[in-house]
Amino acid sequence: MIKQMSISETRKRITSLADDLAYDDTISITNHGKEVYALLRWDTYESIAETLDIISDEELFGALKKGISQFEHNELIDFDTFKKNLNVQR
Repeated sequence: MIKQMSISETRKRITSLADDLAYDDTISITNHGKEVYALLRWDTYESIAETLDIISDEELFGALKKGISQFEHNELIDFDTFKKNLNVQR
């Protein structure tokens, strides 16, 4: 959920905001009614940054799409089988 807050209100409440924000919350910080900053939890920011890294890297994005396709088609293998296959390929 996006909550709107002025810069002056944010300044007054900054130390208590960590307790008020859930993972999917964002505070839109405004200056004279114009949005100038977005405040969000650090773990939310990291998640967004990692997602952007993955989708901007062709190789990583391809691997992600392949993994999703394998999951959807029930083509996954367990970890022990994966480890055995690694040893065979060496």
